[in-house]
Amino acid sequence: MTATALPPGRYGSAPTGPGRRRTVLIVVLSVVVAAAIGVLVWFGLAQGTSVSVETYGYSVKDAQSVEVTFSVTAKSGTPVVCTIEALNDAHAQVGSKDVQIPAADEQVTQYTTTVATSERAVTGVADSCRTAG
Repeated sequence: MTATALPPGRYGSAPTGPGRRRTVLIVVLSVVVAAAIGVLVWFGLAQGTSVSVETYGYSVKDAQSVEVTFSVTAKSGTPVVCTIEALNDAHAQVGSKDVQIPAADEQVTQYTTTVATSERAVTGVADSCRTAG
């Protein structure tokens, strides 16, 4: 069987080596640039809403309460909700409280709150914070 030639001019000119390589290179570079922009946007959005919390200390007041001091790091002007936990000697949660943190002018703020417990706690921790709303 012999290959038949295509009618001249009907399908355009046959692809050439350097031209085709250039087209492939442009497509690959476009995909890489689009992916890089997507990653940068994703990181930018994640940084804009990041909130962190650190426990500074606790004081077991009695069998029904523990006082926890913690700091919140968030973008200025961002209201935050933090979950504070009281734990017993088996590391079981014996109390929990969501604390509404109003928007502040400073990026790092410190708070103290009292958590009611169902039994004597041995520690209190700031478990997590998230943006409110």
